[in-house]
Amino acid sequence: MITLYHLIKKDILIQKRNLLMACILIAFFIFTLSNIGMAGLSISILAVSYTLALGVSQIEDKNKSDLMLVSLPIKKSKIVLSKYISVYVFVLYAILVNYIFSFIIKIFELPIKFEWFTVDGILGAIISVTIFTSISLPLIFKWGYTKAKLPNYIIFFLFVIGATSVISNLDYYSTTRIFEFFGQLSNSEMIVLILIPLVLIVTISYLLSLVFYRKREF
Repeated sequence: MITLYHLIKKDILIQKRNLLMACILIAFFIFTLSNIGMAGLSISILAVSYTLALGVSQIEDKNKSDLMLVSLPIKKSKIVLSKYISVYVFVLYAILVNYIFSFIIKIFELPIKFEWFTVDGILGAIISVTIFTSISLPLIFKWGYTKAKLPNYIIFFLFVIGATSVISNLDYYSTTRIFEFFGQLSNSEMIVLILIPLVLIVTISYLLSLVFYRKREF
């Protein structure tokens, strides 16, 4: 547990500059995406989490940190698990900064079209981050950051474009049977229905990453 803690702490400390840049990025998203409501918040959290998570891999790839890590008496399972946990630490950071900015907006009554900080937006972000991370991390553990960079960027932009399209046409999708089905569920039933697939997706992704990392030649 201590080793896992230090691995996560390392992921945070090696990119202090990126954490500051993330604040600027969030402010940019607030003033450019506030017109699409909760989708703007979801995209903001996803983009910041994506930038920070891949920022760690970029720095480690540049400094050849993987070579050092695999030479230490640290289980590869812990190294892989720390990357997945770090993603959600970055999600919490993005949520906190968004909340602070939202609080400032309310105090100064800045002209934002929709309420920026919403529970639906946060849930959408967590789901998006989970799915995206579950796709991108196995690629990084298999090929390394440099080789996986282009595929991950393509996946990210396709993901954002697709998510934005769905949100923009939410009025249409809300009339479909699947939305009617979800609308009849209680909050607890909805959480369980969403949580189970997400846990399954992350578990499969983690196992794939571990297999790739163990077979990878450094």
